[in-house]
Amino acid sequence: LNLAPVWSAEAGKGVVVAVVDTGITAHSDLDDNVLPGYDFISNTMFANDGGGRDADASDPGDWVEKWGCRFNDSAQESSWHGTHVAGTIAARADNGVGIAGIAHQAKIVPVRTLGRCGGYSSDIADSITWASGGYVPGAPLNANPAQVINLSLGGGGSCNRTTQTAINTARANGASVV
Repeated sequence: LNLAPVWSAEAGKGVVVAVVDTGITAHSDLDDNVLPGYDFISNTMFANDGGGRDADASDPGDWVEKWGCRFNDSAQESSWHGTHVAGTIAARADNGVGIAGIAHQAKIVPVRTLGRCGGYSSDIADSITWASGGYVPGAPLNANPAQVINLSLGGGGSCNRTTQTAINTARANGASVV
């Protein structure tokens, strides 16, 4: 991407990016750039961590056993997608480990919203609202509201009304939704 010339002027310092995804795993290339997040997966089967919504946004894996989600599904190993996305954004630079993130001085707030078999639109909407500093019943306020909310999520068609309302709330709270 030829980012080195830009990094002398801008490397994401002071920017908080929420990664709305599968959560993240501990990684020496990320640990210094991670702020407290939240787990918004309400379905314990999807959560794969034995619980529902809580303050632990770590990724236990989104692996699926054969027929674990739908009839005729094959088994799948964990994607660790949230960690991958967080690294692309904010992996530390010049530390001799892994890669350098595009905004390697930014801080990441992991927001776990997808698990095995995917997730619910309502959980995604609550994740977006919370990430931007908005109020979500039952969840503590986000002490580090994001200026950027990254949603590397799959799906087809346009947003449903609930998700669009959450995006509108995030934008009104000053966040860019990507």
